[in-house]
Amino acid sequence: MIDSSAFFKDATAVAFSWHGVLFDRDRREIHAAMAQTFLQWGVAVTDEDLIATRGPTGRAQIARLFSIARISEAFRAQHHRWATDSDIDIMDLDHEPRLLAAAAATPMPNADACDALRRLHAQGIRTAVICCTPRRLLGPQLQALARADVPIDCLVTADEACEPAPSPWGIFEAVRRLGIASASELVLIDDSSAGSIAARNAGARAVSFISNALISEGQKASPNTRETVYSLAEICRANGPTAPPSSQ
Repeated sequence: MIDSSAFFKDATAVAFSWHGVLFDRDRREIHAAMAQTFLQWGVAVTDEDLIATRGPTGRAQIARLFSIARISEAFRAQHHRWATDSDIDIMDLDHEPRLLAAAAATPMPNADACDALRRLHAQGIRTAVICCTPRRLLGPQLQALARADVPIDCLVTADEACEPAPSPWGIFEAVRRLGIASASELVLIDDSSAGSIAARNAGARAVSFISNALISEGQKASPNTRETVYSLAEICRANGPTAPPSSQ
């Protein structure tokens, strides 16, 4: 458990990652979608491969998976050549309908994340969500988030950031939209190393979020963070008033 009173000292804003924190806890659905995309090309990827490359999905994760020698060699054995950038582009286009299906399969925001955002807002801390996926592929989730009436001051997606994490542009855009003086005032809560590196590259603070389910599967905290949280229920509970519990 993190010491909220110490960790959020001087923080004026907190950002959550979309996948894995706000939606699709442990990324089960988007990982299943990615595995299916690779199977279409005759290549099997394991849960361990997907966990090891967790972070921005779509083209970015396809490229990360191909950085695993066994996967690149499996593609070569199947297609008698190495995967090219054009192959990755085609796979990404093929993957988009599966991302939409994954959003439809997990349409509700995680209740503990919504409660944490309400607590932060009640304590005067500005809130943001950063996502490396285009809005057109988040449809059902965007609609459900609007209905949940969660106090989010800023939503940054791939439509607003020119490159996904670990590039810092999503965080820079959140800082601009939130109107805070410096990225050092923002804390990012993310379940991937890519997000933690993006925070470091932007000069923001990072918290690794690891659920109990991922701990049992061997997931470890990112070495790029000094703090790890295992339950969003503890975020800021020690500071000031607590927002009403979620009605979900």
